Amino acid sequence: MAKKTDMKTSIVQVISAAFILLWVYTAGSKLTDFQAYQQQMSLQVFSPSVTAVLLYLIPFLEIIAAVLLLIKKTNKLGLVLSLLLMLIFTGYILLIISGYFPKVPCSCGGVIKAMGWKAHLIFNIFFISAAMLSLFIKLKPEVRDKD
Repeated sequence: MAKKTDMKTSIVQVISAAFILLWVYTAGSKLTDFQAYQQQMSLQVFSPSVTAVLLYLIPFLEIIAAVLLLIKKTNKLGLVLSLLLMLIFTGYILLIISGYFPKVPCSCGGVIKAMGWKAHLIFNIFFISAAMLSLFIKLKPEVRDKD
């Protein structure tokens, strides 16, 4: 039973580390080239007031998610926030792919913005699946051996 628990713990730790890298990288990319990020956000389909909020909210939430994932007591909350962010970003990508928006600039950070929309969708689905797997592992009660 200990090996199974160790394996589950390792899976959650690897997935958490992947999300930490993702969030730190994307938030860091946005904040280090804030002017370019601001320009890309201004081209989004949202109203200027919504864009102004999202401009700061997105990197803030990415950093918060990374910090929550780092702390053992808040790791589960970090996984939930990561899942929610990925679901929102994926919903937006699905709307773009379906042609719902007339303009589709990517305001993602770093090399992630170089992906095509379909590759971006696959990337996000992978991370959604990883977050769901981690939460399933963390939320599933261990089965006790019957004596």
